[in-house]
Amino acid sequence: MKRAGIGCVVVGMYSLAYGQVDFSHDAGTMGAPGSAVEGAADVGEIFSGNGVTNTLAADLAAMGLLPGDNIDAFDRGDVFSTASGVSRFPFLFSVEPGAIGENPYQAWAQSPFNAADVYAIESGVIGHVLAYNEPGLGLLTAPVESIDAMTDSMVSDGQRVYFSLQQGSPTLLGNAWSGADVLSVVIGAPGTLRRAFRANDIGLIPADELDGLAIFGMQDGGDGVIDPIPSDGALVYFSVDESSVGVIGSEVRSRSLNSPFHGGDIYMSGVVGGHLLLHEGERKIRIGAGDVVDALKLGSTDLADPFPMYGAGFPDPGLEPQKPVNCPPYRGGGAPIGLLWVEVCDADVPTVVNWEIKVKMCDANGNTMEIAQGGQVRGSASSDPHVKAQMIKDAFESMTFSKPGHDPDEFDIFVGVSKFVPPIFVPRPGISGEVCMFVNQDLIDCGWNIDAICFSFSNWTAMIVVEQVQGWFPDVQRRATLKVEGVSKPDFDGQLRISATDTEGPGGLDQAFAVPVIGGQDGQSALLDLSNLINDLGGVSAVGGDGVMVIESLPIEPLPNTDGLSGPLVYEAGALNIDGLQVTVGASLGRGPGSPCNAVDYAEPFGELNFFDVSAFLARFADEVGDADLQWDGEFNFFDISTFLQLYTQGCPGTDG
Repeated sequence: MKRAGIGCVVVGMYSLAYGQVDFSHDAGTMGAPGSAVEGAADVGEIFSGNGVTNTLAADLAAMGLLPGDNIDAFDRGDVFSTASGVSRFPFLFSVEPGAIGENPYQAWAQSPFNAADVYAIESGVIGHVLAYNEPGLGLLTAPVESIDAMTDSMVSDGQRVYFSLQQGSPTLLGNAWSGADVLSVVIGAPGTLRRAFRANDIGLIPADELDGLAIFGMQDGGDGVIDPIPSDGALVYFSVDESSVGVIGSEVRSRSLNSPFHGGDIYMSGVVGGHLLLHEGERKIRIGAGDVVDALKLGSTDLADPFPMYGAGFPDPGLEPQKPVNCPPYRGGGAPIGLLWVEVCDADVPTVVNWEIKVKMCDANGNTMEIAQGGQVRGSASSDPHVKAQMIKDAFESMTFSKPGHDPDEFDIFVGVSKFVPPIFVPRPGISGEVCMFVNQDLIDCGWNIDAICFSFSNWTAMIVVEQVQGWFPDVQRRATLKVEGVSKPDFDGQLRISATDTEGPGGLDQAFAVPVIGGQDGQSALLDLSNLINDLGGVSAVGGDGVMVIESLPIEPLPNTDGLSGPLVYEAGALNIDGLQVTVGASLGRGPGSPCNAVDYAEPFGELNFFDVSAFLARFADEVGDADLQWDGEFNFFDISTFLQLYTQGCPGTDG
């Protein structure tokens, strides 16, 4: 709680000096004396807070609206490329009047005057902090005051903006539009009012009520409408009110049926008919049952703002996880992952990109767990490296882990999440950006560790580069994996390729391993061709019965050594210019030269335990090689020998550890 306390003090100082949001308000809001809200309070107009009071930014006429219209969500729509660096405050939000919040977080602490406050979600931290108090926005400290929509400050004439209206608004009725549709207008040009996209485009039904809206990477050709064409797309973040149910099979539908917190959730959509649950109200945001996120915006793109989306610089090295002092035996498939980089490639992508991230975990008792996140985006939007990296960052950052009996009882799996465009870690040919993150030390201290990361996508190249938890197995080796499913469409000829380097940074030798893929060819046969090519050139790879190719070594790679960083540094893999194929890249860290069936299967022939494995263990034990430390305590003694005998007796098949 020490960190949260410091955060509250700092943002409290900011809230007295700044009010860097433009907003609309709910009916009944009165405004502070002398403010524009007090002088002409209209729920269809936009106001600017300046830290002391508020001024009128856009009236009904400028918005092309009618008397009685109620702006329910609002966004400038101009966040496309943001500064690279460490993720700081991905979202700011407000709550509906009557929200109870959760003790001890700020929406609870500010009640019953919390609906006119603005709160911020801090990256890597469960809960929220107070960003702007109502006096800084020119509003009263009273239960009736309420912010209904907000965006970055400086909304002005001639700017195209995006918004939704409350169900029943005259403009909706006159055009047969819905309160779950997103509208667009050029401020000061009423004739430009149109529907940007429909409720169904983000997985809602027309009867739903859109309550919060934030947009990243909007591409609509300048006409304000996201058309079903390759050139249009966006990442859309939104919240809904407690009565919304979403389309059948959607996460909004599931949450509406099973959780009283779904009005406090934040969802993300690629405007292709669906959405994913990005942040849950009770697990991540920490507001109460029945509370509603009533307004939503992205963190500021201005690095000088108190609540920027990104902070300049690199992740704090102090966040990199260490092996716990009192550590139970690790029963995972290799060495636990501590750090990962996701490389973003410049390859073209199809009209719709399907993607999924899976994090595979294991504890000391051999229990396993898999946490997954997935969704769809339009290929045009995701072709920009900033948007690709933003989507990857959002997905990894949204993953949380339950820790019952602790306070808080939930924590983020990844911390220190950062985005770099252009890339800084592997600035290789064709790599246009990357996302970096550490595994949360809390997860490791809790006895769980990440065994492997998988990232699945359709016709989109990228790769995951992993490093171990510090202080653990010293002789680990990176193992890249690749799986290709589906059938190439008849009109597409392209290639399946991986690219690798013999160094971790600039310089060194790059080499691509590629095989052609013809129209109508299945991904599995192309993957076998690629594996054979690697082996023919002197590498070691194999496609298992599960259809996954594991790359053990490549001919340009140095031999593994004890720094824990050697092994195939594959920085790009995928199906280039081939629609119809689904690619899954993965990464793990393997202990020793190879152990397909058991942690003590040290020697060839792999897959069976015999005298050669005994001899190899004795040699490793005498030389104090890391994979002979079977107790994983940094010592080589009788207990390691005893464990070896137990594992040797188990034989194959068995667990790798």
